[in-house]
Amino acid sequence: MTARDSVWHAGRLVQWGLRPLARPAQEAEYRELVEHYFDDSAFRTTVRELADGLGLHVLDVSEHGVVLAPMDDSIFALKPADFRPGSSKVDDRLLDGLAQIAIAATVFPRARDLDEDPDIVRSPVTVDEVETQLRQLCERLSEEARSAPDPNADDERRGLIEAWRVYMQRLDTMETRDSRKAMRATRRLIEYALERLREFGCFTQVRQGSETAWQPTRRYQVMVQQLAGTALFQLVRDALDAPTSPSGGDGV
Repeated sequence: MTARDSVWHAGRLVQWGLRPLARPAQEAEYRELVEHYFDDSAFRTTVRELADGLGLHVLDVSEHGVVLAPMDDSIFALKPADFRPGSSKVDDRLLDGLAQIAIAATVFPRARDLDEDPDIVRSPVTVDEVETQLRQLCERLSEEARSAPDPNADDERRGLIEAWRVYMQRLDTMETRDSRKAMRATRRLIEYALERLREFGCFTQVRQGSETAWQPTRRYQVMVQQLAGTALFQLVRDALDAPTSPSGGDGV
């Protein structure tokens, strides 16, 4: 293979990685390129350098495919408006982010789960389970807010706390009218987040008894394990792992 051929094939492998629903087991070219990636160190270097030039991190390559993550300034970076087309409300974006955190915390309920091999199949999650995690997180943040000052603009907690406050204000407003509608609204937020993740190849939809559940894919596990190193995710884990106050808090 000439140097020019190597670059072309590297570009093809990156292109396959940008198709999150594609699987090497179903695509002969994809499978051959992944095998070549494992067998040729020079080709691995070319793939990573090409991806880097496009503003992409190569998080993982396996028989399941290529997992890419965009850098902050990459043209491939997903914008909030792309996640929820048709809505320009900042509050909606904050709530979408909060739902994503609750989903990740449900899939990885313990900090040590993040260190496990991504080939380990994790249990499906339901909307009810994610909603319970979301409410628990908000209760813990509410408890912390009673004794802690508001974060400044440079504090990692600021975005999380702003999202929590938006969630509580919206939930309080809805529950004043009808608590059942409030629960449905929360469920819709979570269902939308899970469905969008399914479209990005992060979950598959399965049946768990009589209800729908979402099975996390290896792609999702790899991506969250990378995210888990951030200060924000650590704040979430610390909040969920903290002991509950004797009073039990006011709840949300």
